[in-house]
Amino acid sequence: MARWLAWSRAAMATAGPPDGRAGRDRPMARMYVIQTGRTVWDEQTRVESAPGAPLTEAGQQAVQDAARELGTRTAITTVYASDGQTEQQTAQLVAHLLGAKVRTNRDLREIDYGLWQGLTEEEIQRRQPKLFRQWVESPATVRPPGGESLDEVQQRIAKAVRDILKRHKNGRALVVLRPVALGLLRCLVRRDQIGGLWQNVGRACTWDVLEGDQDLFNGS
Repeated sequence: MARWLAWSRAAMATAGPPDGRAGRDRPMARMYVIQTGRTVWDEQTRVESAPGAPLTEAGQQAVQDAARELGTRTAITTVYASDGQTEQQTAQLVAHLLGAKVRTNRDLREIDYGLWQGLTEEEIQRRQPKLFRQWVESPATVRPPGGESLDEVQQRIAKAVRDILKRHKNGRALVVLRPVALGLLRCLVRRDQIGGLWQNVGRACTWDVLEGDQDLFNGS
């Protein structure tokens, strides 16, 4: 992801931090998540490819800082990430610091931007101004040309999360996600519409703990 967040600064400025908390009168499921660090394509404001790009030195440092902080809060045994380069690099850095093992689940990958991959924001806006504006204002209604819809991405991430929670009922798994994928998971946990995605996308690499109704994660 390049600087999609710049498109939603006004909305994010008024939104509280997304913590994914649900009502306390139902069985709760808990999952730790961490957002990937910044990549070389982020620095160039280019739309990320599905495989991702290498982390910058600053991105690597941010991941390590977040991992060290997380390690003071809980004991993570397994780190899950997609097969994308960005996610795998983040996962390996975290796992090394926490003494955890890394497992791969392709359903955790970031949205496939199709023909937008590798383009700068300015190039997309110039070539497809109406679609660009629609993506900013109503992302749930847009499928990047040749890519995935946000609904499709959220469905596969939800499936991956359900599988992980079945394996790790002790809550000691950590899931690595890129910004849009993590935002879609937050929308699911908070029961927000996908149209509110940008309010659920974080600005930088950080870890979080998401809690939601058990039936929500189980797809019941």
